[in-house]
Amino acid sequence: MNWQSFRGSAPANMTIYSASFPDVSDQWPMKDDARKEIDALDQALKADPQLLPPRLEDGENGLPLLVPQHRYSEQAYRTRPALAAWRARLVPSALALFVVQNPLEDRLPEGTRMDSESRQWFIHANDAIGVRSRAQVLGALVNQYIHNEIESDWISLASGAAIPVLEALRAAKLDGQSVHLTLVDDDVVALHWAETMAAQEGLIVGEQLTLLKRHLIHHFIRSDDLLLELGEHQAELVDALGIFEYFNDADAVIFLQRALRLVKPGGAVIVSNMLTSSPQIDFTLRCIGWSPIFPRTLQQLQDIHLAAGIPAENVTVIVPKDGVYAVMEIRV
Repeated sequence: MNWQSFRGSAPANMTIYSASFPDVSDQWPMKDDARKEIDALDQALKADPQLLPPRLEDGENGLPLLVPQHRYSEQAYRTRPALAAWRARLVPSALALFVVQNPLEDRLPEGTRMDSESRQWFIHANDAIGVRSRAQVLGALVNQYIHNEIESDWISLASGAAIPVLEALRAAKLDGQSVHLTLVDDDVVALHWAETMAAQEGLIVGEQLTLLKRHLIHHFIRSDDLLLELGEHQAELVDALGIFEYFNDADAVIFLQRALRLVKPGGAVIVSNMLTSSPQIDFTLRCIGWSPIFPRTLQQLQDIHLAAGIPAENVTVIVPKDGVYAVMEIRV
């Protein structure tokens, strides 16, 4: 892996790198126009921190109706019907990220046809690029761990539809190794999508794939039920790319402690967290209205893993060039 030196605000004892990855936005038309429009909305929101994200109301036929609460959200959704349907019907479900990870699809998972204005934002919004780049970080790290044994176990916590996991597995140089993948999520629809896509990769439920509908707060943080179910020190790799920023600090500490207990010596836990310095964070949270999360600084992320008993030398942080997420590789 070719990480670059990281330039930014980071604790002195943090091992941290930057990384660059190719993205669909690199060569797609109107990149600069889309970025300028989104940046302008982001700056307007930064100038008025009282502005609230859009809310949902009951609409016709029981479908949720998106109601902007300020003119910037209204402007964002006015000419983007697919974006409005995505926000109203898919966020915060795991399938919301399917569109971000696959912005060239003709339709949203719930059937709405993609329009060109919405597609531009799914491609070029900085947070969308960040979702794709954190997945590429995971893909770059996978080979270090799933090659440790002839048979390897990989657990994905809050896996959603498991698109980054399956992409990383497809790109991995397995050389005959067998990988058993356990996907854990509270969203049964997302797990069904994951099962369908895993089958396309040749993974058979019960043999190479296990699907568990479990709620991480209830079954992993408030209790150790899921830890006992999965078994301690069984996995080479545990990933949780899309959930860490939904936990408060106290829950995040418990999550890391229990996730590490799932991993064999020599394995790793990989998590990501949106940074407070993410370039279009106000656009994402208060214009589009993504679910409430805990964006964090690099210092706050280190404070959490130190509180979990994880020494600084066991952690490597990678921040892709888009600056949206920090990905933490925590070695056992």
